[in-house]
Amino acid sequence: MKTLESKNNPIIKRALKIVSRTNSENLLLVEGQKLIAEAIASGAEAQMVFAETLQAISFSPELAKICFLVPRAIIRELSSVQTPAPVLAFFSLPSQPSLSEKIKNSDLLVVLDRIQDPGNLGTIIRTSEAMGASALILLKGCCSRYNPKVARAAMGSSFRLPTFDNISPANLFKILKDADFATICADMHGTDLQKLSFPARSAIFFGQEGQGLSQEILKECTSRLAIPMQGQVESLNVATSVAICLYEWSRNRF
Repeated sequence: MKTLESKNNPIIKRALKIVSRTNSENLLLVEGQKLIAEAIASGAEAQMVFAETLQAISFSPELAKICFLVPRAIIRELSSVQTPAPVLAFFSLPSQPSLSEKIKNSDLLVVLDRIQDPGNLGTIIRTSEAMGASALILLKGCCSRYNPKVARAAMGSSFRLPTFDNISPANLFKILKDADFATICADMHGTDLQKLSFPARSAIFFGQEGQGLSQEILKECTSRLAIPMQGQVESLNVATSVAICLYEWSRNRF
């Protein structure tokens, strides 16, 4: 196992480029023993591991082959939190089928339009897996699924739930139509969620925090659903809305 001390080392430089998002490598930063173990168990492949001590990777001896011992100062620079864990790793996500192939073999899809907050996205990924969604589709304009905050909020679900990003709405609607999917958008003027009967194959669209779904998507969707609310509350956090809608889908389904 090598010890790296300098930020000028090519390996450290590569890692710093990834976390600064100036590199196009699709690697996900995972911090702490628990999440790293989740990633490995889910089939993700570790590409680089950085640890302060050998004890920090004692939970997974096989990581020693690709682990570099670095000073605490380097860990701090690579980490996305103020008090970093003593070990972090960069993972490539497990392989997955093409979007069209996945849709053909799905019954519930969650589609997000321009979601900006990585905490919301991570929570939605975790909720979607828990409620039985087949896949998550991120339309163009959503925040990156490779943001470390997404991985923390998803708590391992990032590695298990098939997720497709930077998808064109026009292309998606064509694939959904060919696969006989109902397209349902979450909208305050829609049918009461409790009265909605979900079709066998449903794609549910949720819009940007504050602005909701684009007019293009609202026009294309075949139906709309609304979450009944009391008091003077006009809207809910998008992650909360996803949780309520998917719970209702799963309750009626199973």
